[in-house]
Amino acid sequence: MPRKTGEYRITRANEEAVRAFIPYPLPPAGPPLRLDGETARALGEAMAALGKLVVAGDMVPSADWFLYGFVRKEALITSQIEGTQATLQDVMAFEAGEKAQRPDDVREVCNYLDALSYATR
Repeated sequence: MPRKTGEYRITRANEEAVRAFIPYPLPPAGPPLRLDGETARALGEAMAALGKLVVAGDMVPSADWFLYGFVRKEALITSQIEGTQATLQDVMAFEAGEKAQRPDDVREVCNYLDALSYATR
């Protein structure tokens, strides 16, 4: 028999009756949560991976610095799908004021970055 994980309640929204599922709190109280060998092993691996992620996060000087590079790399990959031939080094050199070797391709990536910046304001 499947264990019951919550219950449905009828509530009102703008004069309309709505049926909402309300889950029971976790972890379940009855029966108590028990981890078998496989689940315990998977939990251990997940906890170890989280520990590695914490260490990697501590190595990043700042979230802004990380996002700066991440967003530019994503813009390059997206633009390359459309045939753009710019590199991360091309974009960063252009942003630093240097002349681009592939100005049209670099401008395409920078347009993507400008659009993203505009959308997140």
